[in-house]
Amino acid sequence: MAGEARPAPAYYVALFLLVVGLIAGLSLVLLLTTRPHSSSASVQVGTPMGTSCATGNHGTSCYQVMVTNTGDGPAFATCQLTPAPGTEATFDGGTPVRAVNLLEGERRSLTIQVVADGGTTLAVPGVSCTASSN
Repeated sequence: MAGEARPAPAYYVALFLLVVGLIAGLSLVLLLTTRPHSSSASVQVGTPMGTSCATGNHGTSCYQVMVTNTGDGPAFATCQLTPAPGTEATFDGGTPVRAVNLLEGERRSLTIQVVADGGTTLAVPGVSCTASSN
């Protein structure tokens, strides 16, 4: 077999690059398919604390509550108020529901205004928030 031509060095370089590319591609596929997918969004709602009201209306009581993103990654929280019997409760925008975007680990203070419905008793409203991933 005296007349056989030997492959050029470029052939070996191309073969080496092909093998490296295949290994890199396989590694990326394995990383993407076996990586734990964490799309759990969660928020923690603090206890409403009394604060002074900016509106200054007679018979109005105000509270601040801290909402904290405790999930992995950004979260979109929808917070809803449940007023105590005989009261009306709204967030500072005048609505009983408030949407909040929170980055990972971010805390946001929400202001709540409570007005008694004809009575004289004011009570702390219930605050609940549900979270979803952005």
